[in-house]
Amino acid sequence: MNVEEILSKTIGFLMDKRLSNAIEILEQLYVQRPSLMGHGEFEAIKTDYQLMVDFMGRGFSDSHRESLYSSLLQRLYRVTADLEISWRCRNVSAYVNSFRVIDHLNTSHDFIRTVLEAFVSDIAMLSLQPEETREQKTAELYERHHSFMNRLFNSLWTSCQWTDDDCTFYTELLLSPTVVSTDQQVIVSAISLGAMNQFDINKLKTLVNVYQKATDEHVRQRALVGWVLSVFEGMDIFPEQDAIVRKLCENSAITKELLTLQIQFFYSKDAEKDNDKIQRDIMPDIMRNSNLTIGRLGIMEKEEDTIESILHQDADEKRMEQLEEKVRKMMDMQKQGSDIYFGGFSQMKRFPFFSDMVNWFTPFYLNHPALRSVINKLGDTKFLNTLMERSNFCESDRYSFAFALEQVISQLPSDIKEVMGSDVALGPLAESDDREDAISIRRAYLQDLYRFFRLYPTAKDFINPFEDNGKSDFVADTFFFTYKSFMGTGLDDVKLRLALHLYKHKQMMELAELLTTFQSDDPRYAILMGYTNIDMGKAEFAYQFFDYALKAEPDNQWALKGKARAALDNEDYITAEEVYSKLLKLKPNHKTYTMNRCVALLKLGRTSEVREELFRLDYQYPDDMNVKRILAWAMLSDNSLDKASQLYDTLLTSNPAHEDYLNAGYCQWAMGNIQKAVALFREWLAKSGKSAELLLNEFRSDEETLSMYNISETDCFLMLSLVG
Repeated sequence: MNVEEILSKTIGFLMDKRLSNAIEILEQLYVQRPSLMGHGEFEAIKTDYQLMVDFMGRGFSDSHRESLYSSLLQRLYRVTADLEISWRCRNVSAYVNSFRVIDHLNTSHDFIRTVLEAFVSDIAMLSLQPEETREQKTAELYERHHSFMNRLFNSLWTSCQWTDDDCTFYTELLLSPTVVSTDQQVIVSAISLGAMNQFDINKLKTLVNVYQKATDEHVRQRALVGWVLSVFEGMDIFPEQDAIVRKLCENSAITKELLTLQIQFFYSKDAEKDNDKIQRDIMPDIMRNSNLTIGRLGIMEKEEDTIESILHQDADEKRMEQLEEKVRKMMDMQKQGSDIYFGGFSQMKRFPFFSDMVNWFTPFYLNHPALRSVINKLGDTKFLNTLMERSNFCESDRYSFAFALEQVISQLPSDIKEVMGSDVALGPLAESDDREDAISIRRAYLQDLYRFFRLYPTAKDFINPFEDNGKSDFVADTFFFTYKSFMGTGLDDVKLRLALHLYKHKQMMELAELLTTFQSDDPRYAILMGYTNIDMGKAEFAYQFFDYALKAEPDNQWALKGKARAALDNEDYITAEEVYSKLLKLKPNHKTYTMNRCVALLKLGRTSEVREELFRLDYQYPDDMNVKRILAWAMLSDNSLDKASQLYDTLLTSNPAHEDYLNAGYCQWAMGNIQKAVALFREWLAKSGKSAELLLNEFRSDEETLSMYNISETDCFLMLSLVG
């Protein structure tokens, strides 16, 4: 067994509270390498455990036995976790790189506090410097401080298990008014990254303390995201974790904030899907209607088409309206929580700046050493000020924008250069009502996190909360509402609101998972349970949930629609017809209700009752192919083959569904046009990707209709042979 396997198995045994097994397997490592860290503590744990065993063996009772056993589990976990960090710093690329950057940094509490507080006083003293040396002194100060923060960041996220003193020190440091917010934000991110990849109860406690007490909203929101992502399922040997979560969830303001965070996590995971939508549906129109083009020499204005202006005098106005409409669509996506910039900015993360991990988590500030060349190229900081103060990009995207601008500034048209630094420099895509509210701050930070885990070169070495990459044996993802640690807490009070959000956004798998973690007497809970059963192909179990809701609210259309749909899926056409009839009393002439009731009646063989209704619908909605589809089946079921054939011809020349080929084949078969039927059945097989055996199943399913035209089971077998 190699080192990694030994450490992994030890952690596994500890999680199962199998202390003796954990000691036995970890001892294999110390036998091979007695000089490894923690050997003395390991021997002490082994001795204490053996004393417990001997004490019990002699028949003595011990009221402290449970607490002592729990203490030994925690102590051995810390030893193992420290060994794991030590091993990673020698064998895992991300850790190895950080270990080099740390370069034996002094991490004593006094030294770190002194450096961070001295930086604040040094900034204040810069104003006393002679003007001719102030710029150089400022650059040197920020260069030196950034180098320190880089080393501190890497030291913190790769740090071993914290003590109570570490927890106290960093809590005070992150709440101190004598440390700049930018540094505090970087430190919170470092602690979070470390705690997310190796459970540490004291790092978790630090993040929770900062979340509860910080007055700086940027620091507070990072701490919130940090502690939520640091909660590990299965850490029962640290019951303090669940106690902390339970206490937090007693506060209704916190549970509401956790609800918005959970929803934001879902939006974050959809970044690439949203980007595909923008690239497919929005950006082509924006580029087509804008007055800029990208050529070999850079970004240029298109030449005005004078003939177009003469012939279509309102063309420019229409083009601008279309452009504004597409921009509004993007803005609406952003307001709902979508990450609309990921696609564009993901291509701008190859600058050397992003090779340093700390820069992915550093707030955008003008004195960052890496921005010095950008400022020199721009000539002033007007645009960067606008980028920092007016835009709602996440921090890493601001840096990306600045570096990209540095590359193309000389190629920009003169009229664009003129507006640099003005409020309109970034256009409508970067405007924001309030960048400083908690939700906006948190959204931007989540975007930074997503970009890091998605784009950083060695991100594969981390547990990725946005995607299970197999780096953890424990639950450690963004769907924290389903964690056992949060079950039975005050969070249950807002779970129904999340469930409704998931249903609205058609995230049925996540909805089903969430509904198992809580219960509610609210009829909406029962309705959601019904719909999830339908989605899972268990329509027969959905009735009871819809009936429960309808007992409380007999005219609830959402519940009635669900019950009717379950009945159709379950081929319970009597119930389906009854429920759709009730829905039509509540909402007369509703097209979908009418169509589905007609389907149920057709399946019940009551074709004569639907003919008039379907003809009316076809007249009212001549372009609705679903109406024609049902009418065609009605004609087929009513021996009106000529009419059915015409309708199927219309369906097959528009945008046919797979089943249209199957049903048109029935029609031609019934009319005696065998070769046409064969061709249509072959088309159905090709389009649907189904097998001949499944075609036979369809024949058997529609046996009643086929028998009307004297098509027997033998005919079906022969038809299969013809279809081949």
